[in-house]
Amino acid sequence: MRRRCFGFCIVLMLTTGSAEAAVCKLERYAELPVTMAGTRPLVAGSINGVGAFFIADSGAFYSMLTREGAQSLKLRLQPLPSGLVVSGIGGAADARLASAGDFTLAGFGSRVFHNVQFVVVGNAFATEAAGLIGQNVLGHADTEYDLANGFIRLFHTRDCAGQPLAYWSGSAAVAMVDINYTSDWSPHLIGTAKLNGIKIRVVFDSGAARSMLSLKTAARAGVKPGDAEVLAGGLSSGIGRQLVETWLARFDSLDIGGEEVKNARLRLADIESPGGADMLLGADFFLSHRIFVAASQHRIYFTYNGGHVFDLSVTDAPEPSAAFGAGDAAQAPANAEGFRRRGAAFAARADYRSAIADFDQAIRLEPGNSQNYDQRAVARWRDHQTALAMSDFDAALTIKPDDIAAMMGRGALRLTDNDEAGASADFDAVTRLAPGDASLGLRIAQSYVYSGHFAQAVQRFDRWIAQNPKDDRLPAALNGRCWSRAVMNQGLDLALADCNAALRAGSRNSEFLASRAMVWLRLGQLDKSIADYRTSLALQPKSAWSLYGLGIAESSKGLKEQGDKDIQDALRLSPSIAEQFGQIGLTR
Repeated sequence: MRRRCFGFCIVLMLTTGSAEAAVCKLERYAELPVTMAGTRPLVAGSINGVGAFFIADSGAFYSMLTREGAQSLKLRLQPLPSGLVVSGIGGAADARLASAGDFTLAGFGSRVFHNVQFVVVGNAFATEAAGLIGQNVLGHADTEYDLANGFIRLFHTRDCAGQPLAYWSGSAAVAMVDINYTSDWSPHLIGTAKLNGIKIRVVFDSGAARSMLSLKTAARAGVKPGDAEVLAGGLSSGIGRQLVETWLARFDSLDIGGEEVKNARLRLADIESPGGADMLLGADFFLSHRIFVAASQHRIYFTYNGGHVFDLSVTDAPEPSAAFGAGDAAQAPANAEGFRRRGAAFAARADYRSAIADFDQAIRLEPGNSQNYDQRAVARWRDHQTALAMSDFDAALTIKPDDIAAMMGRGALRLTDNDEAGASADFDAVTRLAPGDASLGLRIAQSYVYSGHFAQAVQRFDRWIAQNPKDDRLPAALNGRCWSRAVMNQGLDLALADCNAALRAGSRNSEFLASRAMVWLRLGQLDKSIADYRTSLALQPKSAWSLYGLGIAESSKGLKEQGDKDIQDALRLSPSIAEQFGQIGLTR
């Protein structure tokens, strides 16, 4: 008796040699719509009837909630089972357990899951998502990650042993990676690759916003942070409260499953990846490929979508060899939601013109949906079309006056136009609509910093820090307030206290040290300023800001030759750095 295909069935290949020909079949039992928020793949769902978004995270061993998410969903926290420790790139996290009586995910039809457990961690990765969906959901069957088109699909396979499962590939070349055996206790998708000719272990991690290579592995491949061509990459965060230094470096070759990226530009960090892997293949890799995780075969198949693979913010990033071209054209979305999701994926890959075109189509098909205008506004802003972006934010709020995303976007854009009154009105409205949302409050404070409105930033940080004294993001908030005061040259004793507290509570990272170095410089404590700048530069040797600040401190102390050298090095890295320092009243 033949088994029936429920929902959707693909016949891949007919094999002969048996009395009854065995047909390889993929039975799709769920199709999860995915909307990219930056490089975070979000799926919609609900817990106990309350709607929420979750990050689809193939690198997480278990589904998780942030403390903020668990609180908003009114879930009771319990201790974790003895011996269970949760950690991420930010180190170990204080974790608890929560149970959801009812849990749903869009794409599972009307199915409701009961008594589902979530690990609850701090708020270090808190965004618009309440948490993440891990391998205990995504890893129970074969899984297709089609993030560029806005879908994750789950399949049962039948009679497919040894058959290639990239059913969409058409004429495109298909890469293949064998992965370790996976189980509930060892769920990570780990395979092998070659970096500059050396064998490395890679973990496929859709929840990582960026692909990342461990420092130890980079050194094995002949690259270290202090090398001439290695650039500062800023700080990164994840589960755990520590902020991690990153660097950007080029490698001659990265070969994954037969697909080779030459002169690959990769992000380095001192991290311990899941399962002891050497490299995280993050959302940037997932967006640039269509991936089929055939857990039933212990293999991963993927095809290349075209465009950049790693470090999507860099326009000259290399692409895979021509043999792995984009393949057959994908089917166009059938409705406004499909265009909106695909547009979000284009925006995540910094292809703003394509994103705008898709949002145009979404608006044509569904002109009364505020999300279409909100997302087009963000893409237009990133594409430097600020007047059109403002018009779209206004349109979104005309349709839906309580659209928090549009209010946040319009408020931030108004700050760039120095419309402080308008921005304050938008942000105050957000606070009234979501009074307990710590993530929004922190984003508002940071918007004032990024736009150079430091006095208002201090006021917003004052409020946030008073309300969230135990939040994992407290060190970053303390540093933001320290930095704002240092730039203004006001309240320097308070600034110093904030920087000291940030350094005690978080990691001794280059950004926090550079903030304190500026405070010391403002206070005339030149030896202490020089010491902090040099320690910061030991972590990030190519930081133009720290080099220029160090040069000013050295010149002020009478170390003219050394000061001139550091200032010239800073100018070579960033010709505008002198102007930036001049705007805050610091010159040599």
